Order: sequence, then C-alpha cells, then structure tokens
Amino acid sequence: MPEPTRWPQRPQPEKLLFADAIRQQETDHERRRRAIQEAAAASEDRAHVKMIGAVAIVGVAALIGGYLLTRPDPPRTVVASCVRTDRGGAETVVAEHNCSGSAGGGSFRGSSTWPQYNYYYGGNTTLGQPPTGGSRLAPSDAEIRTKSGTVIQRGGLGRGGGSSGS
Repeated sequence: MPEPTRWPQRPQPEKLLFADAIRQQETDHERRRRAIQEAAAASEDRAHVKMIGAVAIVGVAALIGGYLLTRPDPPRTVVASCVRTDRGGAETVVAEHNCSGSAGGGSFRGSSTWPQYNYYYGGNTTLGQPPTGGSRLAPSDAEIRTKSGTVIQRGGLGRGGGSSGS
C-alpha cells in the first residue's frame, strides 16, 4: 500500500549552510570584481598623470632646443693693429698708441700728412713688419679689438657699431 502523502519536510540545516556559502561566494566575487575595477581605474589615472609629465618634459626640451637653434651666434672677434703707411705706400705695424686718436673705422690722422696711421684688421701683424692676410676695411659683422683688448667696434646682429673705448 502506498504511503500516505506527507507535508514537505523542512530543509536540513546543512542545506541552508550550503546556500549561505554560495551567497557569500557571490558577494566575495562581486567585492573582488569591484576592487579590480577600482585598481584598474586608479592605474589609468596614474598612467595619465605620468603621460602628462612626460609630455611636459618633452615640451620643455623642445623649447630649450628651439631657443638654442635660433639664438644668434656671438659675433666673431677681429684683432686690429695699428699700421703706418709712408709716402711710398710701404706699410709697417707700429705700436697701438699711434692710432689711439683715430676713429673705429681706421681713419687717417690727416690725408696730406705723412706718415699716415690706420688700423689693419686681422691677418699677421708683427710689430715692425708689414701686415699680411688681413684688410684695411673694418668688417661690419665683427667685434673689433686691439691687441691690448680695447674695443674699437662692437659688431654682430642687433649691435651698434662705431663705439670706441673698452
């Protein structure tokens, strides 16, 4: 004979523990998933900050490089020596004090008096010898100094010329 129908039995305590364990695992899993997402977001923020820092460093380096490439070169320095020219046209390098009254462009003391003294720019200028390898014309793009260091002309881009003294 079949057994009479019974009311369903109450769940066993170990079955409830199993369901609670599953719910706990799901909660832990969700917590870990959120922690991983937050860590990834923080990592992206740090990477973004590092990228901004790198871009700033590259920008500053580019500015410095651009400045160094575009700044004007310092003017070259040319040494001026005093030269005496006699009536026959012979030139001899003499002491600087003979030209101290002449202007920066190497003008003569007087056009009708002999000997005449003027500056000779660059080249080989040994005292008592004729000058070689230079010019009687003052270069406009150079700073001109005597052998003793007196500045006759300040030259180069953006500089005025024709000053005398040191």
